[in-house]
Amino acid sequence: MAHYPFTDRPHLLVLTCTHVLAGSDITLVCHHFSDASWEFVCGGQHTEEDAIVMSVGELCDSDPTLHLLCDLPVGACAMRESRAHAWKRGRIEGEDFYSAAESRMG
Repeated sequence: MAHYPFTDRPHLLVLTCTHVLAGSDITLVCHHFSDASWEFVCGGQHTEEDAIVMSVGELCDSDPTLHLLCDLPVGACAMRESRAHAWKRGRIEGEDFYSAAESRMG
């Protein structure tokens, strides 16, 4: 891993889905406020059986565009249509959010 901009360690386990493991683009990233956990999923329909954990470093190796989200504040999410599209940031509905982080919502 040549460049890793996240403040979390690269072996931090995060939630993803079997669709991403099978090659689907990550189109939704959430950084949850309650436990500061991360979620990197395809944005499709999921069941509990679709949930898996991987290291954030492995996901960043497979999709370098995730580096653009290293400053995503807790309580925020980022969405895009596909890997070829730009990320759009927003707040996670119903979660707390630090107002001081507003400048990182770009």
